[in-house]
Amino acid sequence: MKFSTNKAKVTSVIFVLVLTFSAILVAFPSVGAHDPPLTVPTWAYISASNNPIGVGQQTVIVYWPNALPPTGQGAYGDRWTWTIEVTKPDASKETLGPWESDPVGGGWTTYTPDQVGTYTFVAIMDDHVITGEPAPPAGAWGTETIGDTYLGDTSDPYYLTVQEDPIESWPETPLPTEYWTRPINTLNREWYRLAGNWLAGAAQDVGPTTRFCYGLGPESAHVMWATPMWAGGIMDERFGNIGYATGHYEGIDFKPPIILNGKIYYNVMSLPMYGWYCLDLYTGKVDYFHNTTGPITGIGNTFIPGMGWVGFDGSGAIIGEKLAFGQIYNYASPNQHGGMPYLWSTPSTGFFASPDPNTQQNWMMFDAYTGNYICSIANASNAGTAVYGKDGSILRYNILGTPNPAGPFFPSLPPFYLQVWNTSRAIWYEEEWQINEYWMWRPVLNMTYDGNNGYSLNVTIPAVSGDILAIREGEFIIGGTGGTNKPDVPLELGNLWCLSLEPGQEGTLLWNRTFTPPYDEVPSTIGGMFGGGGVELAHVDPEDGVFLFSSPVTREHWGYSLDTMEMLWGPTEPEGSMNYYGMYENIYQGKLLSTGWSGELLAYNITTGKVLWKYSAPNVGYESPYGNYPINIAAIADGKIYMISGEHSVTQPPYRGPNLRCIDAETGDEVWKVAFFGADGGASLGGITVVMADGYVVGLNYYDNQIYCLGKGPSSTTVTASPKIIANGNSVMIEGTVTDQSPGTKTTEIMAKSPNAEGVPAIADEYQEDWMEYLYMQQAIPVYFEGVEVSLDAVDPNGNFVHIDTVRSDMSGMFKKMWTPDTEGEYTIMATFGGSKAYYSSYAETAVGVGPAPAPIQPIEPEAPTEAPFITTEIAIIIAVVIIAIIGIVAYWQLKKRK
Repeated sequence: MKFSTNKAKVTSVIFVLVLTFSAILVAFPSVGAHDPPLTVPTWAYISASNNPIGVGQQTVIVYWPNALPPTGQGAYGDRWTWTIEVTKPDASKETLGPWESDPVGGGWTTYTPDQVGTYTFVAIMDDHVITGEPAPPAGAWGTETIGDTYLGDTSDPYYLTVQEDPIESWPETPLPTEYWTRPINTLNREWYRLAGNWLAGAAQDVGPTTRFCYGLGPESAHVMWATPMWAGGIMDERFGNIGYATGHYEGIDFKPPIILNGKIYYNVMSLPMYGWYCLDLYTGKVDYFHNTTGPITGIGNTFIPGMGWVGFDGSGAIIGEKLAFGQIYNYASPNQHGGMPYLWSTPSTGFFASPDPNTQQNWMMFDAYTGNYICSIANASNAGTAVYGKDGSILRYNILGTPNPAGPFFPSLPPFYLQVWNTSRAIWYEEEWQINEYWMWRPVLNMTYDGNNGYSLNVTIPAVSGDILAIREGEFIIGGTGGTNKPDVPLELGNLWCLSLEPGQEGTLLWNRTFTPPYDEVPSTIGGMFGGGGVELAHVDPEDGVFLFSSPVTREHWGYSLDTMEMLWGPTEPEGSMNYYGMYENIYQGKLLSTGWSGELLAYNITTGKVLWKYSAPNVGYESPYGNYPINIAAIADGKIYMISGEHSVTQPPYRGPNLRCIDAETGDEVWKVAFFGADGGASLGGITVVMADGYVVGLNYYDNQIYCLGKGPSSTTVTASPKIIANGNSVMIEGTVTDQSPGTKTTEIMAKSPNAEGVPAIADEYQEDWMEYLYMQQAIPVYFEGVEVSLDAVDPNGNFVHIDTVRSDMSGMFKKMWTPDTEGEYTIMATFGGSKAYYSSYAETAVGVGPAPAPIQPIEPEAPTEAPFITTEIAIIIAVVIIAIIGIVAYWQLKKRK
């Protein structure tokens, strides 16, 4: 038998309660209290959520009184005390509790019976003298009842029948095979597996993996839609093959972007840079444009403390409402449950951010659904490591010490502090609570909250050095230094430490260890904009128990054990020389993934250093000036890695061959690719213009400056049969089409490429790359491609299912099949496209009638001919002469009469 309780607890209220203990020492005045005190009878009740229930299945036991605690309000005031007496079928007894009630006097618990038979439950509420404690800071009620006695009560017995057979749970809706969009109905609980938002920033860091997206990942190059972001493509014959500007220093870009609840948000990144758009993820249509122009004039760029850079930044943007990241705040309290979608603007999103990362700023919060402004946080903290909290709060973890009197360039002195700044805390905090507002989430419209109230944690810690390297909320934080092991300077040991983040143990030192870093052949005198100073501490991966070093100069990697601090492997074989200009790493499913300007993706076993597989993006012809096409990881989801190519700044005309690529994370095999120039960033391959959400990849393609959405799209199937009525034994011709119904196919340009009126044909997965480039990128139509498989089936007049055949549609989307029914009556014919990696399923029906075969036609016997009389030639001549003579006589007499 197992049982548990679930009392509403709000951790953040504890601090407020401590502040109010002094108020509790002063009892409510007795003025107004009943004299003499009243004695109030009560009635207790109990019930269960399921009756009967199967043995070993959990049920919910609910208990409540008729009388509420008169001073109960939120976390304050009196509570009733409850126990539950349980009598099992074998007559053994068990007592559950005691528990303190909720503010309205009741509560609930779960219980799992372990015997078949009848259980008896009795709820018992204790007598209680009203004290009014703990007292609220303000707005107390029910004070006239202080001193009154509320008599306890014992409920009537509640009998729970426990049977051998389990009761059936709610039938879950299976994952869809048909096209779907948001909102995802909450009846479909298992559909959460489909949902994945791209909130940007720390929200995409999941464990050791960066740029991770929840939900499914597209498995084909199928395009849902494409829509222009700005002028793009080739300009004019007078300029030859030169195209419009794309990515360069502060050039055209796709930032942040955010995809939240089926909507895409991005800042205008063409000059003048102001405002942001909201597009529908599934159609590409503009939902709204948020205008951020204001009273700012001129081109000045001024830094104002507390606000950051004000005016036009170096790119021409008006700073103040430029989007930085999104948020879903999943708030839960006894009074409120569920998430809220927000968009955040911070001054640091401009090219010229605050010159001091510790500078406090002004953050703005918007409603993601409407784009309307809600509130701001002044003095927001920009210091520390960004973390997206388990409840969706935007957190900043920071370790700081006491400033050194010698100056800011000298190490901080003890005491040291671990601080966590929290957007939710800053908005939720109040100096004095009214009633039970602390159980509500109510950001006040146009309010500017003080970010100095946003610290949800501020504890002293032992003296530690270095940076924060890994944070696991509610568990631990790891930080430290990498040390130095160079030929021209003394050895400096590396140091890693771990602090607890468990509730009640925050800041406690769990361990502190040293290690010898890898030998770095690059002397300290060597530096550089790209390669840096050689070996660097790159990653701490608690899930796999390792920490990693890399050297862009030598293009090598090393792995160490977090437990022993000993080297596990390394150095690896040097990667391609072009990786000096940029070697990018990620961690996923126990693999170190390394990419860069050498155009290769290597997957290393993260605990052994063994190369598991290598994927290359080879040059086509002599297009790429780098040899292979430089590649970097844009997103990781659902066991797949999505990569893009780019360069320092996109030259004109852009070289050809960069693709958006999907790679199987387990094998390194290419799943699909399509022409796509999608990375820039000013001076690195890291400025990625591709993100994903809800099973779609969305990105800005510099080849035409259009935003593309790729993923599984809707389809449509049609079917006809002719003739409609046939005689038994005859055949019908079954015909139909399977077409792509994605929003992008409805444009005039795309429809003009379709050979039939029903729409653009649905094409087999293996031809999607060439087909999509033909439809959306004006490439030549593929020489050969095939349609999709269609199952043709029927239901005969007797209700029997008949599989006719499986056919494949052709290049126009049409399929056909001649079929001979074998039973008289009405047939329903069904054409089913079961879906593919590119399209969701669809089907259609038609009908034919089969009548009786006609009776056989009896042959008609010919009659025997009668014998004609024999006439000789001489007789025939005589007859003819006589006839002519008679005609001549008649003619003579006719002429004579006329005279």
